[in-house]
Amino acid sequence: MYIRQRTFVKEFHLSGSASAAGSMRVAFPRAHVFSIKGDCSLGPLDDGIARAAFWNTLYGEEHGFEDDCGEPVTDYFAPWRELQSMFESTRDHGETYRIYIWHSASGAEYIFVRMACHWLADSGHHLYSVAVPALDGVHATAAWSPKQLKRQIVNAVPILPSVRRQWSQEFTAIAARPEMLRECDEAGLLHFREMHVHDDYLLTYCPAQWCKAAKVVGEANGHADPHWVNCNAFWNSRLLHLIDTGRVEAEGDLSALQWYRVRRK
Repeated sequence: MYIRQRTFVKEFHLSGSASAAGSMRVAFPRAHVFSIKGDCSLGPLDDGIARAAFWNTLYGEEHGFEDDCGEPVTDYFAPWRELQSMFESTRDHGETYRIYIWHSASGAEYIFVRMACHWLADSGHHLYSVAVPALDGVHATAAWSPKQLKRQIVNAVPILPSVRRQWSQEFTAIAARPEMLRECDEAGLLHFREMHVHDDYLLTYCPAQWCKAAKVVGEANGHADPHWVNCNAFWNSRLLHLIDTGRVEAEGDLSALQWYRVRRK
């Protein structure tokens, strides 16, 4: 008896933000959603183990860098390899995915869409780019509500094979650079910076009187140029560096942002 093979088309949404992924699960309840932790604008990109170690250091020994199941992350790229394997398996079983890669004009998401193409360019499934505009000056997919994200899907554009290869190659070139901080400018161009580039700016939010470190980090992050890195763990790490180098005094337990106070010397 001849059995006709059926092809199932499903949706898969990729995000470089766990917060945005949560909104996508509400916006697209029947679709699969995948997200990675760790801002792509920070840290090494050419070695999954080195990248996981970077983020474990940034979060601190007391808290660590964990996956969605609460397990310590030791190889940052392991989820990408699992995703590759899953897509190969589903393709072989006659299932086809529309893979939507969400990104904004931030440095983190500029890199994320290229990272996704690097890992999935040869997946055999259809890749789409969903570029979201800034919302109230904030360049982040996570800034949009589930209802707003649902409307944005109409802007999805197929990523042609030639563009996949180009973005994959661009990611490889980005990952080869030695700088650990990457930010886009207003024109959408990516710049490579040293980690200390914003230290003087951060210092302006540290008063001469004792103040909660969380307040300093929150205000610095909240008032920063919208194209700069948007990650409290980064700003906390720079505040700790200012403490280590004697530019800022601290009291309390430095293992967690909410447990210590600071003042500028």
